[in-house]
Amino acid sequence: MNGLPCLRRGADSWRLPLSRQAVDVIASILVAGHLDADLHRALVAQFRVDPPLMIYAALATIDAPDLSVDELAEHFAVQLAAIFSSGDSSLVPATRLAEDDPAWYARLEKLRRSFVRMPIERWLPSATKWLELVGPVVPRDWAAAWPSIVDQLPPSRVDEPISYFPSKLDLAALARRLMRSQNLLDTFDNELQTAKRAALRQFAYGLSHEINNPLANISTRAQTLMRGEADAGRQQSLQRIVDQAMRAHEMTADLMFYAHPPTPKKSRFDLCTVVVAVTNQCEEMIRGRAIELVITAAEKPVMVDADRAMMSEAVRSLLLNAIEAIGCDGRVVLSCEIDRDASSAVVTVCDSGPGLSPAAALHAFDPYFSGREAGRGLGVGLCRVDTIAKIHGGDVRLSSGTVGCTARVWIPVVP
Repeated sequence: MNGLPCLRRGADSWRLPLSRQAVDVIASILVAGHLDADLHRALVAQFRVDPPLMIYAALATIDAPDLSVDELAEHFAVQLAAIFSSGDSSLVPATRLAEDDPAWYARLEKLRRSFVRMPIERWLPSATKWLELVGPVVPRDWAAAWPSIVDQLPPSRVDEPISYFPSKLDLAALARRLMRSQNLLDTFDNELQTAKRAALRQFAYGLSHEINNPLANISTRAQTLMRGEADAGRQQSLQRIVDQAMRAHEMTADLMFYAHPPTPKKSRFDLCTVVVAVTNQCEEMIRGRAIELVITAAEKPVMVDADRAMMSEAVRSLLLNAIEAIGCDGRVVLSCEIDRDASSAVVTVCDSGPGLSPAAALHAFDPYFSGREAGRGLGVGLCRVDTIAKIHGGDVRLSSGTVGCTARVWIPVVP
């Protein structure tokens, strides 16, 4: 008999039977790497005709008091690779009957048929019948803590039997192989990104040095000519030369910040005050754009040991990026709070803009990458935010959906 990974309670363990049909569905989800609509329907359908699979999913993967069958499928699919790659998945099942006894499989099918004729809401309250078929008596306190599963559909038809005879497909080996492949891909991607960023830094450092000298020369000569120029039109033209030279100088300064960031001048302060101050400064910018700016700060001070100017710049860059993404008529929500593990301050900026395209998400922290095809100009803003977070021992991440984007910056807190 193929078995699901062990359910454990103290020294006791129960290994529910795994049907051949369930093996096919689980293998398909593992190979796909995600639960698309078709696989979701297939898993839900399997739950409704395969009580031990649904009972296992409910007891092993969730801690919510009430879940629908659809929600249970989503929880179970997310954890499949970790569940089947664990050591428990290869343990010998503790069955009370010999596996080569046909009466054993007949008993499994009889029990399954009795379950699928009754509403799914009654499956977990009656799950001890399955567990005690393959293991010891179920402790009452454990059974009392089991969740409730609800389903709007009537009981399933039971015309087609479910086969619990062993399958040759080893889900544990498949899950471990797929996880190793994913780990290799993740490692390769991390190393590729590290090498790319190192090359960009070297390029930025060399470019800024080569450009700054001619820019300084252009600006100086234009200002010298302005002092002796009486024609107003020519003076304006020379002033534009100076302005554009300064703009180019600022761009090279941004590249230098990325290539060789300065040492932060740290002080102890409440990060929430910085978020509020930056938000107030940006209110003039959103006036007339029909953008709603909402800020929520922690009730207690969020104390950090950081460079206040850099933190202000990081928050401002995230806020400006969000405003540019929306353009007009939208909402930006900022928050500043302590993370769940109480080790970091988290500044979150959510916008109702168009979100990030896959290319923009991949290159968001590269200097001067433009995501404007997605309605979001990135420039060096996010690159500077990333650099500021890193030199403070923190991190920054973006998450995007069909609509909207969320940026989070983590900075270590001080007691």
